[in-house]
Amino acid sequence: MSTGSSVPPGEEGEELSLQEIRGRYKDRWVAITVTKRDRSLQPVGGVVVADDPDRYRLRDMIAKYREVCIVYAGDPLYPLIM
Repeated sequence: MSTGSSVPPGEEGEELSLQEIRGRYKDRWVAITVTKRDRSLQPVGGVVVADDPDRYRLRDMIAKYREVCIVYAGDPLYPLIM
């Protein structure tokens, strides 16, 4: 049984903001094709092409895409030092 999901190229879903992605894919690693960036060119929106609770399993699911961004849709798994 697979715990991930992948959408074939050309059958992508709707464009979502990063906030919407975090809400829909809580505590999962999410690969998106970026459709919107802020002034600093950071991704702020995109189309989800794959998701999985294990980020390493995304590799096979996203190989067919030329450019994707991977984000974690949850609280950090470890403390962040800034």
